[in-house]
Amino acid sequence: MDKQVETHRVMVTLTDQAITKLNQLVQAKQQEVNQNPELAKYNVKVTKSNIVEDWLSKP
Repeated sequence: MDKQVETHRVMVTLTDQAITKLNQLVQAKQQEVNQNPELAKYNVKVTKSNIVEDWLSKP
């Protein structure tokens, strides 16, 4: 299964509470990125999919 399919499968199985928590995490990470001048100049956008892909890629 490729990364996108696995990410989508995980995203659709999350509970409303988990999605709320994930949204909070995305906001916090986006603030960290925006406050880092090295990353802010690249206009990096943090998304729920980015976070889930990161979780799935860790052993």
